[in-house]
Amino acid sequence: MQENALQASNMMKLLGHQHRLMILCELKVSEKSVGELSNIVGISQSLVSQHLARMRHEDVVTSRRDAQVVFYALKEGPASILITTLYDIYCAE
Repeated sequence: MQENALQASNMMKLLGHQHRLMILCELKVSEKSVGELSNIVGISQSLVSQHLARMRHEDVVTSRRDAQVVFYALKEGPASILITTLYDIYCAE
């Protein structure tokens, strides 16, 4: 039970940042590049890359390279379930 509580706490910390949450909600809709995410979220590409690096480290997003562009997508799993729920409550139109 303690290990599960720790994992849940870490997930909530990851999702508790406004920009990361916005990035993940955008990735729920479709895969996107750093440039696209930067334009949508309104932060620098460098900052988007830093957030994506943390999310890759936490195994929440996946990436694929197409020539020189890297596209990111939300990985299936606990984060995806939480993001889908949050998206349905706060973002769906």
